[in-house]
Amino acid sequence: MQNLYVRQLKSFAAHVLYPTCLTKRGRATAKAIQNMNDIDLSLIQSIKRYSAGTSDILYFIDSYQRKGVKTIRLAETTAPPHEPILLCAVKDDLERVKAQIEYHKKIGVQHFAYIDNMSTDGTYEWLRQQNDVSLFVVEEAYSAAKRTAWRKQVMDILGYDRWYLVLDSDEFFCYPAIEHVPITHYVEYLESKGLGSAHAPLIDMYSKEALFSTSEKEDKDRSFFDAYCYFDTDTYLSYALYRKRGVQGGPRARLFPASIISISKYPLVKARAATISSCHRNYPLQEQKWATAFLLHYKFLPSDVHKCMDIIRSGNYYLGSHNYKQYMEAYEQNPNLTFYYEGSQKFNSSMDLLKINLCDRQFFKDFFTAYKEV
Repeated sequence: MQNLYVRQLKSFAAHVLYPTCLTKRGRATAKAIQNMNDIDLSLIQSIKRYSAGTSDILYFIDSYQRKGVKTIRLAETTAPPHEPILLCAVKDDLERVKAQIEYHKKIGVQHFAYIDNMSTDGTYEWLRQQNDVSLFVVEEAYSAAKRTAWRKQVMDILGYDRWYLVLDSDEFFCYPAIEHVPITHYVEYLESKGLGSAHAPLIDMYSKEALFSTSEKEDKDRSFFDAYCYFDTDTYLSYALYRKRGVQGGPRARLFPASIISISKYPLVKARAATISSCHRNYPLQEQKWATAFLLHYKFLPSDVHKCMDIIRSGNYYLGSHNYKQYMEAYEQNPNLTFYYEGSQKFNSSMDLLKINLCDRQFFKDFFTAYKEV
């Protein structure tokens, strides 16, 4: 039945959707899809969902079929299927990569997989020295669709029917009671509920000071976790549109209302052979209405002002780096701009995340009962 369903969807995409609604590029995409075998269903779902993201689908297929990701070394450690492998594509972000590995080791992650995209700041060299890191490299200009293909290639190498924690280098996975309940227990709880992923919206973390403030960087003994310890609890919005559920809002929406920010993600996922892990969801679709985890997002560190400028110059990000242009325009008009306001909540422990208006409270009530954590 499943194979019949996939064939019917393939036939629909190849003979109806693309030729009648799209251009020559669409027909080329449909032809390429017919050769993708086990990930056909995921591709077709993504096409139908976005009504025709033909260029992104083409970029994904082209990058995936060219197999540009090369293995440098495999970690000396291995992780059982219920212990997630942290998977991240990175370029020139050594400070946060070090912090990301240290943080996630504390919650029980033991195997890390990084895809280095032509770093020049020492990130590649440092990662190569880490025994618990599987290191890969790719020499392609970045795009979100290509990054999805890079992740898929690494999953092909490291294996399926296992859990992955798919992050960007400025993201740190968190859930209430994480100080007491390791991630392996959290995964076991997801499986006991029949869940194959965790919905984790991005929660922007910020300091009291101005965006990109250099004073934080000058304090060598202070980590960015200590400095960027505030977040919004009541400015996020969960919405439904064309049967799609997402999350918007937060401090960036407060300061940059003209920007377009989708912050709904599913970073923790049990990957199958058909899994495609894209920016904001995984295919085949497994969606949840409310947050069962969170991504602490550290985006506006002092070094990021230069990164924002590079992203704007490249134009390789969403809508030609539209959001980053909004950030920099607002910052240049007011260098004292800050996310901090009277409604800011200080992050004292993971339990503070329960104050966010996206939280699946029943999920966490049952979770705390299961592990006797209140």
